[in-house]
Amino acid sequence: MKQNVRTMRQDAWTSEDDAILAEVVLRHIREGSTQLAGFNEASRRLGRTAAACGFRWNACVRKQYKGQIELAKEDRKQRKSQQIQAQLEGGDYEHPTATLMSWAQVLRFLRQEKNTAQHWASRWRAAQRESGEWREKFEQLHEEYQQMREEHERLRREYATVVEDYRALVQIVDRARKAAFLDGEDISGFAYRIDEFGNLERIASETPLERAE
Repeated sequence: MKQNVRTMRQDAWTSEDDAILAEVVLRHIREGSTQLAGFNEASRRLGRTAAACGFRWNACVRKQYKGQIELAKEDRKQRKSQQIQAQLEGGDYEHPTATLMSWAQVLRFLRQEKNTAQHWASRWRAAQRESGEWREKFEQLHEEYQQMREEHERLRREYATVVEDYRALVQIVDRARKAAFLDGEDISGFAYRIDEFGNLERIASETPLERAE
């Protein structure tokens, strides 16, 4: 009865088997695949299980191919970088000139960069204009504020002057009333006082109040 070559080999590993296993696994590493995929392919070529190939690789073969493994990893990084670069440039990685941009691609790239620069320059100019407008508004409001502040200060001084003059007038009237009283004039019928608003009022006992402003 013919044995199943995928699962039934139980003989010892030879150096040739190890070389085949190493070649398959290193190629998968180099191409960006996984070691498990390499074990599966090696199992089909060697007539062993993938688990047996994985055990043999980790136990023996990997130690013998440390240098080749590092080189395979470096090749994988380089291939990945080239693929990314080719995709960014719009080319095909498998094509011999994939890493070179055509003149049409260069011109398209430059146009895009020019349009982007013009867009940001336009936004910058608009921001400058808006900033200038807000600066003018601020200066105008600041000037109006200064004028109102000066006007308020002027009115406050004028008010203080009027109050002082009014108080002086009241004192003069009061002294005149007292002088008339001392001269013997009859002033019992009226008197003066200052109301709550600072106005001078004449108070008479027989007549309504008269306000002198």
